Amino acid sequence: MKSRLLTGLLISCLAWTAVSAEVVQAEDDAKKAREKLEEIRSKKEKAEGKGEEIADQMDKVQEKIDQIGREIHQRDQRIHEVEKSLEKVQARLDKKMDRYKGRLKHLYQNGEVGYMTSLFESESLSQFLARFETFRLMVKEDHHLVEQVEKDKQQILKQKKRLSDLNQQRTKKMKEAKHAYEKLQKLKENNKEKLAEIRQEEQIQEAEVREMNLLALKNGTFQYPGGPFHWPGDSHRITSDYGYRVHPVTGVHKLHTGIDTAGDAGDPIYAAADGIVLDSRPASGYGWIIMIDHGSSLTTLYAHMYPHTVRVQKGDYVERGQQIAEIGDNGYSTGPHNHFEVRKNGTLQDPKQYLQ
Repeated sequence: MKSRLLTGLLISCLAWTAVSAEVVQAEDDAKKAREKLEEIRSKKEKAEGKGEEIADQMDKVQEKIDQIGREIHQRDQRIHEVEKSLEKVQARLDKKMDRYKGRLKHLYQNGEVGYMTSLFESESLSQFLARFETFRLMVKEDHHLVEQVEKDKQQILKQKKRLSDLNQQRTKKMKEAKHAYEKLQKLKENNKEKLAEIRQEEQIQEAEVREMNLLALKNGTFQYPGGPFHWPGDSHRITSDYGYRVHPVTGVHKLHTGIDTAGDAGDPIYAAADGIVLDSRPASGYGWIIMIDHGSSLTTLYAHMYPHTVRVQKGDYVERGQQIAEIGDNGYSTGPHNHFEVRKNGTLQDPKQYLQ
């Protein structure tokens, strides 16, 4: 009899040890899965940061390309203006040269005889000197004008060359900038592909973690560590207490299943404690709800948010004080507020006794 009793006790101990070992292993696996998920998210954050950095660099390079392009355009316009000025100066030079050449040709054709005849036909010495001086000044003036116009021409040519040289430098810088932009574009595409792979890896890991989290709840391995809850919002002012009341929308006297705390639309809603999201879905008069299982048969419910503000989904592990949504006015509600419920073993509790 004793032998049978000892055998049964031994089997029970071994079975309990095996179950305990499985529980410990399951908890360890879940912990490792969550740690891996955090590593993946860290990689994703770095990749996103790198993507933003590359985008900023591309914006700066593009600004440089645009600036160089504007400078080239402005200098092209200036070169065009200089070329027009050059055409005018060249026309003036041609005209002066023709006049100068004509005068020289006249001198050559008439020779010294014609020149001397003109001088010696003077009726007086003063007329002779006047004709001589006039002729000398005319030749000198023509020569001076030709020299001045030629000087202007050379200055304009020099200006044109300087502008052309600057544009060549700008064109070279433009090529360098475009090359840098193309390199950044390749980096951006590579980072985009890498980010897509990381996000896919994150989705797979999230699904695995959610599955493990829900399994931990099912097996009862997830336990509430104790201690007061974190308030579900920034405000600790209760606008409607737990207990019977006249419903402000329906006018029916019924149990108010939780507490309402003050808040504006868009204010954060926080998880009361570490836990696993049991549900995140629409729920008639509640608008949209989130239910969190904290282990030890303790659950919390948050209501009236809008779906686009919800940050968690079924199976997610959340930490105490983590933002899970934003305050809304969805469902049977007279204005934005934070509705918060607590259940123990499925039975409604007064949330105030759990809050710090």
